[in-house]
Amino acid sequence: MHHDKIAVIDFGGQYAHLIATKVRQSQVLAEIRQPEDPIEKFDGYKGIIISGSPSLASHGEDNEYTPEILDLDMPIIGFCFGHQQIAEHYGGEVIHGKPEWGPADLEVVGEHALFEGQPQRQQVFMSHYDSVVSVGPQFRELGYTSVAGEDEHRFAAIGSDSLKRYGFQFHPEVDDTIHGNEMIANFVRKICGCAPTWTLEAWVEEEVERIRAQVGDQSVFLLASGGVDSTVAAKMFERALGPDRLALIHVDNGLMRKNESAEVLEMLRGLGLEKALHFVDASEDFLSALAGVTEPEEKRTIIGNTFIEVFEREAE
Repeated sequence: MHHDKIAVIDFGGQYAHLIATKVRQSQVLAEIRQPEDPIEKFDGYKGIIISGSPSLASHGEDNEYTPEILDLDMPIIGFCFGHQQIAEHYGGEVIHGKPEWGPADLEVVGEHALFEGQPQRQQVFMSHYDSVVSVGPQFRELGYTSVAGEDEHRFAAIGSDSLKRYGFQFHPEVDDTIHGNEMIANFVRKICGCAPTWTLEAWVEEEVERIRAQVGDQSVFLLASGGVDSTVAAKMFERALGPDRLALIHVDNGLMRKNESAEVLEMLRGLGLEKALHFVDASEDFLSALAGVTEPEEKRTIIGNTFIEVFEREAE
């Protein structure tokens, strides 16, 4: 099934994956993209969210990205650093002002689809050094913030409906922004026009069908470390193919935490994967190969090569 989707550009801020999660909670598919991705990677999206960043827009930091992104014919909103990048790109000014961290009161100016169904005054969460102090001719102030005893922070929310460009100085993706979920949902649904068709449950079923189509009548052999990636993959393969067409192998390389392999095996059995599960104690292979080696990079190479040797041997 086709789903409308939003690109979340990760500029290295701590909340990019949280932004994607909040988009998905509004039943719209979100995918993480990198700022240096070529422009064709953004084909097929209905909108873009630009994340925050530890970099300073006022100092021109972290500006080595694909600039054509900001000129794409789709709605774009930026949070914190993303907000500042959008303001600058369209003729606004960003300065290195005093830092703000913590809750502030947002005063919404007029009516706008981003704030539909929300109170005019609401709590948001700030975390920044730079500030937008003016906007380009096609933009207007959608909201400003204030903290008791301090000056108002103008242009905390900006927008241009003609350009379909928007920015929040605050972070709507965190729970301390009380109505942040609604703001994100309003952007993806009302402004980008995304249909709310995506759910995690539906995604699982779609991936199961994709696996069946790709594997055909073959089987899958998978190294299962016990980490999140291999465990999810193992369960998805088992659900799609059944235990008879899945071979999971967990390798104890002798370098793990005490009892870690036993705990991994117990966890995998608890997920109903016992019938497909195989265990290899390859401690001697790894420890013998590493004997007398002290240089870290050489150790990493040996460990990687030994994993391949054990994998190929057990695959036979």
